[in-house]
Amino acid sequence: MSWIERTITEGVLMLRGDRPFLTLSSSLHGGGLGERRFLLNVQVPHGYQSDDPWRDVRERVETLGLPPEETVAMMTAADVEQVVESFAGGEEFELRVYVTAGVGNAARAGVKRKTYPGYRAGTINIIAVFDARLTEAALVNALITITEAKTAVLQDLGITDTQGQPATGTTTDSIILASTQNSVYTGLHQYAGVATELGNSLAVCVYDALKACLLEGGEPDA
Repeated sequence: MSWIERTITEGVLMLRGDRPFLTLSSSLHGGGLGERRFLLNVQVPHGYQSDDPWRDVRERVETLGLPPEETVAMMTAADVEQVVESFAGGEEFELRVYVTAGVGNAARAGVKRKTYPGYRAGTINIIAVFDARLTEAALVNALITITEAKTAVLQDLGITDTQGQPATGTTTDSIILASTQNSVYTGLHQYAGVATELGNSLAVCVYDALKACLLEGGEPDA
């Protein structure tokens, strides 16, 4: 088995490795910092809203027969069959990025807006998987780098919120970061900002994949 395997089944994009990943995620299920083997982007219907999305995504995990404690999963109304993948390699790492996106609920952070008590699907979902060794701090740094690259795409494409202001994201964006911590690599990445080869490669992969996703098939209301 390769260090990463991608499958799409029953409306679920699943990535898995031959060993648990060190993960950092904002996902509904299995979020936070932990060790997970299965990384999921779960498709839900357009217009999906729920007061208990945690239950809904856990049920999808269980339906697939996956161990919940080994799984991290996020939701999207975008078609997971249209996922855009990009990859890069460098000194002491290989990197793969997977993006699904819709910007029907684009928003600008820092502006007062209507909020919602329940979960509304409509999101840019990004999964970045490293075959490398990263510190926990580097994973946090990578989260910042991804967010900056995402916002750069939205700015360059002129995407705005409902008030016509430049969007910084959507209201429900989610990210999964995962690292193999593969001992074959002697180097330990302690940073993942754009000054580093790892961080710059990550930013380029995210930028290219998200831009392609929005230009070639990103769903406005996803």
